[in-house]
Amino acid sequence: MAKVQVDREVIMRKLGPANAVCGGWALLSVGVFLLWGAPISGDRSDWFPLVVSLLKVGAFLISTMLCWRNAQASDILSGRTVWQAIAAGMAFHALGDITLIIWRSVWGITSAVSLGDVFYGASYIFLAIGFLQAVLPRPINLNPLQTIGIASAGVVGILLACWINFYAPSPDASSVTTGATSTDIVLHNLNTSSSNTSSAEATDISAQVVATDAAAPSDTPSETPPESSAPAIIQLINERLSRVTGYIGLVYVVGDCALVVMAIALLVAFWGGTYSEAWKLLALAALCLYVADMFLIYTVGQGSYRPGSPWEIFWILSALFFGMGAGIEHGISAQMQQRRPRRQWL
Repeated sequence: MAKVQVDREVIMRKLGPANAVCGGWALLSVGVFLLWGAPISGDRSDWFPLVVSLLKVGAFLISTMLCWRNAQASDILSGRTVWQAIAAGMAFHALGDITLIIWRSVWGITSAVSLGDVFYGASYIFLAIGFLQAVLPRPINLNPLQTIGIASAGVVGILLACWINFYAPSPDASSVTTGATSTDIVLHNLNTSSSNTSSAEATDISAQVVATDAAAPSDTPSETPPESSAPAIIQLINERLSRVTGYIGLVYVVGDCALVVMAIALLVAFWGGTYSEAWKLLALAALCLYVADMFLIYTVGQGSYRPGSPWEIFWILSALFFGMGAGIEHGISAQMQQRRPRRQWL
């Protein structure tokens, strides 16, 4: 027992800088959300979504560096190729966030799909490759209870993701949404009004509303505003990507469900092993990524998505858990390398 305690103390000392950076970034992010995340009188400062995006970029860049450090270590326990793939996944996610910032804040493009979604898709691919490389070479002997647990978690995650993406109830047509005009709302009310209102009166009211909407400027931004300063090639890319808007949610659903199932399998495979602590954090990171993406798909489908929402903290925590998992395995690998007996040559 004392031996295990000494090992953990040594590992924690080696993890000092990595834990300090990840923990400090997590505290900073939580503090920003607690102090400025709650909207005041239904409004939020314009700078807050940009700050949240920068916090996300910083978290994924920190994780990228920690994972890449493992990929360069020849004695890393899980294998260098595993961490190379995970580091690439973190880097592509950070690149997607940076692209999204430029897309919206610099060029003023507010389309539903951007080039960042392409990088997010690449991130899922590399994370899945890393997880598979970690689990496939290892024999996993599951008892019936563990098999049922993994299967149940996978089925629940897939069903929940499919319901949110395809079958979640849409907002009521009579409620005021971002994309609804006063003409749509009044015409809906006219169709559902009582029979005491004559058709002539209804026609007059709807005609007045149509005229009012025609005179008033529209508050709904177009996908590529005319005043956008984006180069022609960027506008062309944005136009091409708008054709696959309906498939983006499906990519997130498939990617998240695959990561969650593989993370649970890895958690069971490494449970109680030498470096199970690292993969516990990686499984938690995959779960946080799943939660954040499900919130995104649901709020976008409901028409209530606002950049800088409180649930976006799960993206930041996901990146930091990946980084902390990488730091733990790096410390354990270094400790085991020091304990390995060296061959004496005569």
